[in-house]
Amino acid sequence: MNDKTSLLMDKVNVTIHQTSISEKVASYAKVKRNTAYIGNILDKILEKEHNLSRETLLYAAGLMRNGIIELLKGGKAVDLLEMGVLYIKPKSGMVKNCPSITDIPDMILSFSPSDLALEAVKDIVIGENVTNLKNPIIEEIFDVHTNEISDKISAGHSIQLLGSRLKVAGSKDDIGVFFAPCDETGAYSSDYSKWIRIGAERIVNNTISLLMFELPNSVVAGSYRIIVQTAYGSGKRVNKSVKCGVYDKIVNVS
Repeated sequence: MNDKTSLLMDKVNVTIHQTSISEKVASYAKVKRNTAYIGNILDKILEKEHNLSRETLLYAAGLMRNGIIELLKGGKAVDLLEMGVLYIKPKSGMVKNCPSITDIPDMILSFSPSDLALEAVKDIVIGENVTNLKNPIIEEIFDVHTNEISDKISAGHSIQLLGSRLKVAGSKDDIGVFFAPCDETGAYSSDYSKWIRIGAERIVNNTISLLMFELPNSVVAGSYRIIVQTAYGSGKRVNKSVKCGVYDKIVNVS
């Protein structure tokens, strides 16, 4: 077994992503993975167990790995040192009405952590370096007609959205600049049919820091949240995933 190690960070860092549209701006956090290898595990053991040799521990770990692989090949679920159970399962469902054994998909592995493992992570403190991953950010709205930065804009005139990572790319219905009617608290409906969409083809200036378009007359007077959804990657690349940015203020249209 290779005595592999990695440089481990002291903090657990996460990145925050906004979900697809909902009545409230919702987000989820994703842990930036920091993988410890067998060498890191041995380092921890040898900090306390000075009578054991690294070579002996590494040899024993290799034997254990080989034994686990043999059990998995035989279709067995394996308890991994009381940390949880590694088990096999079909990788997908079956669409036939009366499937036979030959229709069962290939097997994949899954893992069910034990209470011991779950207890070990429940009190982890997130580091200070919490970042937001590349979602569009709308910082200001510039009304070209009045030549002012304002959250009060007029239909039938050009406006600019200023910020970062704004460039709109993609042709699906969930891509573009959206005006979602909202109430006095800023809450808006998740029903797409109630929104007004401005697709990339109607954006006359489409860059990462500026979006310029004419606000259509179909945006009737009222209060709105402005939402930018884009699949822009970099250069000419269009991603499969859609990133969402919601302006944090209520915009009033007259």
